[in-house]
Amino acid sequence: MKNSTSFNLGNLTIRDLSKGISSGDVSPVDLVEVSLQRITRLNPKLNAFITVLENSAKEDARNAELEIKQDKYKGPLHGIPICLKDLIYVKGVRSTSGSKILSDFVPDYDSTVSRKLKEAGAIIIGMNNTHEFACGLTNINPHYGSSRNPWNSNRMSGGSSGGSVVAVSARMTPAAIGTDTSGSIRVPSSLCGVFGLKPTYGRVSKYGVMQLAPSIDHVGPIARSTWDIAAVLQAIAGYDKQDSSTADIPVPDYVKLISEKEESKEYKLAVPIEFFFDLIDSKVMRLFEKFVEKLHGCRISIEQMKIEKTEKIIDSWQDIRFGESAAVHSNWMKSRHSEYGKDVITMLEKGMDITAVQYIHAHKKRNEIRTAFIQGMKDYDALLVPTTIILAPFLDQTIVDIGASKSIEVYRALSRLTTAFDITGLPAFNIPAGLDPDNNLPVGVQLVGRPFDEGTLLKISNRYDQYYNISEKMTPPLE
Repeated sequence: MKNSTSFNLGNLTIRDLSKGISSGDVSPVDLVEVSLQRITRLNPKLNAFITVLENSAKEDARNAELEIKQDKYKGPLHGIPICLKDLIYVKGVRSTSGSKILSDFVPDYDSTVSRKLKEAGAIIIGMNNTHEFACGLTNINPHYGSSRNPWNSNRMSGGSSGGSVVAVSARMTPAAIGTDTSGSIRVPSSLCGVFGLKPTYGRVSKYGVMQLAPSIDHVGPIARSTWDIAAVLQAIAGYDKQDSSTADIPVPDYVKLISEKEESKEYKLAVPIEFFFDLIDSKVMRLFEKFVEKLHGCRISIEQMKIEKTEKIIDSWQDIRFGESAAVHSNWMKSRHSEYGKDVITMLEKGMDITAVQYIHAHKKRNEIRTAFIQGMKDYDALLVPTTIILAPFLDQTIVDIGASKSIEVYRALSRLTTAFDITGLPAFNIPAGLDPDNNLPVGVQLVGRPFDEGTLLKISNRYDQYYNISEKMTPPLE
């Protein structure tokens, strides 16, 4: 692959590419060129990017190549192209948040995440399409067009980190950074067949990231293998004095952690029987059951368990998410009301109706739910639940049918199983479970862990990932 742009990003992961870059067999300049060529070819169809940073990415690649030749290799992200959801600020780069209101906004400082990525040697290659202000899970955007699912471009990518997930799934870039307030990393990761991690609340700084609902906003990595997720999380995690919500807790060496040999270790997962299977499409359920069967093949056991307080999840999340979002947008709602998309302004107006009493009670419920989940997993390494209750809907769908008699709004269907882990702040990791044989569409599952125990989730996922070679199998039909 040396000094050639003929290689295909195809199934190459950060792990593969970083080995080549550190040895001199892969040129960061060539890698960025290949990534840009793929973006040019696929983005008109899939609409994953709002802004492509062609000139700065090429310059950064030349600088990275020079540094590596001078024996200044910084680690696994050095020379790797990465993209960011278009509400994570990069100094001097337009940051629209997928909105008309911020269509010309250019921040004059870096977010902590983009600064850390640059320090790790990563090359920021572009800004990804998102649901307007991250305020939705479909990525149907009236201002910049909708991102499309690489497995079927007539289907939704999911959102609100849809563009970031599409870029990774379609091999435009090896990794991306998204945000998650209602499931916005995990939902599109499930629908598009990639790995997506919502870390523990407080593990990754939100400084320089456009807010949606500050007490449940999370920032996390999206990639095509567990190893890649570990490498990106390693770079962006940690305490930040500029974000008071971050926790001053040491960050493990995640890459080293998942590389340790542990042949005799058997992990034990719990599947809660309440709430998560009350409403679910039969196609998704079949793939979940097959995933459980496959886990037995790599020394991961499963038990069912009961968990309390699940009946409070939806109401608690809704009052916090809608109330805080309305507070964030209250001034613009008065002065620039007509510039919002219809679905977003409707949701924000619902937030204006949340009373202080409802909001306070929602936080009380939130703490009860969190305690119940932590108590429920005390005898287990992690919890396992589906990520979404449906396959990727069509772009024009607003209602989906679950079985013969139950219809539900797409937004409610996509968010149903993810919001619990935003309000509890627990780490939740989407893992590709497989493809529906009738539609050739991906389905994901969530591994959920204790606070700041992302390492265990990564170790469990990595065992499954390596055993079944997920990054090669989950390749959308784009070539």
